[in-house]
Amino acid sequence: MSLGLPGHLVQLTLARAIARAAHWFALTCLMSAVVSVAILSLHRSPGLWFTIFIVLVMGGLLILFTRHRIIAFAVAYLLVGTVGVYAFTAAVLGEPDVFPASNMFLVALPKMALVMVGGAGSSALAGVLWSTAAFILAEAAAFLAIVGTTVPYRPDLFTLSTYLVLVGVMVLAGIDRRASNAAQPAIHRAVQDGSNRQLRDALDTRAIALLNDTTVTQLVALSLAEPGALSPGLKASLQYTLTTLHDTNWLTDTDSRDAPAPADAWQSSAVYAAIERGRDRGLVVDFIGDRAALRRLDAGSDRDVGLAVQQCLVNVILHAGIAAAEVTIESDSTTLSVLITDAGRGFTESESASDRLGLRQSVRRRIEQLGGSVLIWSRPGAGTSVRLTVPVGALHQVAQE
Repeated sequence: MSLGLPGHLVQLTLARAIARAAHWFALTCLMSAVVSVAILSLHRSPGLWFTIFIVLVMGGLLILFTRHRIIAFAVAYLLVGTVGVYAFTAAVLGEPDVFPASNMFLVALPKMALVMVGGAGSSALAGVLWSTAAFILAEAAAFLAIVGTTVPYRPDLFTLSTYLVLVGVMVLAGIDRRASNAAQPAIHRAVQDGSNRQLRDALDTRAIALLNDTTVTQLVALSLAEPGALSPGLKASLQYTLTTLHDTNWLTDTDSRDAPAPADAWQSSAVYAAIERGRDRGLVVDFIGDRAALRRLDAGSDRDVGLAVQQCLVNVILHAGIAAAEVTIESDSTTLSVLITDAGRGFTESESASDRLGLRQSVRRRIEQLGGSVLIWSRPGAGTSVRLTVPVGALHQVAQE
């Protein structure tokens, strides 16, 4: 029951559970005593009604102690309970020819209820001390009451068993509490280690994907560029890559995922930037679909989807053997999909080289970290289609741009 709880909650939780069980047991004993004495009073002696009143007072004090759990109520319950045990025992055993001995279960009911006061102890030691005091007072009061009657005294095993069981429960709870407290540091270290591993994995994935997006993409662009001066678009792309590699904010930038998308959802989107970079490198890219749906992506998702689209277009340039591709955007109430299609040479994904990081890191893992999925349809000679699907927020009613 205590596994995984902070140390200060373990002790409080166990103490409340034991106290609740003890108090319900005590109230059950007192109510049983009231009912039994009421039945006896109806058939034997009306004078037993005062005993019923004393037992009801014990029950009232027990309820107050259950609600507030302060020492004053505990002491009052012990004192009134001691008087109540004496009065109850003397009245019940004082009835002639009813009980042959003092060790009857009915006589033990108020004593067992009094012993249960120890269940509300703040610690195992305190609970044992309270129960021991209650047991001694209850047995002493009952013994004095029995001496004044004609009923012979017999040891009360019911109260003794109740006392031993309660003390055993509290001792075991105290031992378990100490063991749980000792285990808390190991549990918290394990949780912290798990969180650290997840963080390292996320940073590794982002670093590998971004380095592939920048370094590999620019090497491909330079290899395909015409001899001579670089085009303005390629210069801008190289400058953007150098700035990105120089800056390390991309390793810790997580707040951007909560930022709203810009109002100009198409030309300000990362998907549009990815298409334009592909065109700067000589790729003919046709676009169809719902441009306005990009407004439903937050800033972080827009960035990652754009980088994944960019990597797909780089793969077309690098591997498809064709300089044309098509980008299609579709959306429904909960998801947005981007389909990148080419009619190139195609490939078999299971047979692709193990060192190919583009699809694995820059596309698949990046989209999966957004909670999305990647589907690839391709075979040699039949082209390639890559479908990126990510979850999106509520649908905004916007016009097609």
